[in-house]
Amino acid sequence: MKTQIKSFKDFLIIALKGLVVGIAMLIPGISGGTLALSMGVYEDIIESVAGIRKHFKDSIIFLIPFAIGALLGYIALVKLVALGLKYIPIPTITLFVGFIIGSLPSIYKNVKGEKITPTNIACFIVALILAAGLGLLSHHLGLAVDSSNLTVGSYILIIVGGAFAAFALVVPGISGSAVLLALGLYELIVINSIPGILKFEFASNLLVVAIFAIGALIGLIGIVFLMKYLLKNHKVPTFFAILGFIVGSIFSVYYNHDVFSNNYYGVLLDNPWQFALVAVMLIIGIALALIMDKVGSKHEIEKK
Repeated sequence: MKTQIKSFKDFLIIALKGLVVGIAMLIPGISGGTLALSMGVYEDIIESVAGIRKHFKDSIIFLIPFAIGALLGYIALVKLVALGLKYIPIPTITLFVGFIIGSLPSIYKNVKGEKITPTNIACFIVALILAAGLGLLSHHLGLAVDSSNLTVGSYILIIVGGAFAAFALVVPGISGSAVLLALGLYELIVINSIPGILKFEFASNLLVVAIFAIGALIGLIGIVFLMKYLLKNHKVPTFFAILGFIVGSIFSVYYNHDVFSNNYYGVLLDNPWQFALVAVMLIIGIALALIMDKVGSKHEIEKK
């Protein structure tokens, strides 16, 4: 593992990065994996989970502050993000898009100077199409699971959704929320069931979240080991694919089921002043990403 937590400052920095990823999980189209990669903790997360038996103590010491930050980010800002998506949806989404755009230079460093081979180009294009297609799929299928009438088929879909959401969470550029939207599970899982558990409103929420968690665990174990293998043996093509996923996800952010079903563009057009806010949010997002990258790089230098 590259990151070692040796002080309370290290703990806080990892927790802060986890908080950012936790917030990102709320936004359809925004990839937690992308933000983890941009903040320099992605490979540490993969190694911590995949190698937990090999270096249990180091893995746990790293994962605990990251998980605490992610949970706090989700709990603390779920209402704020929900308000943002209700009243200024496109500016809110654009803030995270700015963060993604601002993170691209740091991610590109992983392939800078490498040859642009047909394989690398193909990986980039295929990944871009898959990520962009996820938004199209979620919008045009318009699926939805009725929480008041859950069937055996619904629970099977929830398990599948959990596995794919975990896959999306780990692969940079793919949004777990967007996957849930495509499968018609976003409102059931992210908006209703998980917040319901956090409010101690168990009832049917507990069963839904438990089944979703089983699927997520299965997907997480599979994809973590796959990503570890790819990063170790095919790092350059993998990062070209990651860049493709990230670029394609920007389209998916603005074109998905949630954006159209909730009339986000209608809110924007009815309030022309929000166009200026979109520009401001984009700049803020880019600036935050660049600052975080600079702080992270400085922190790494100080540790050395």
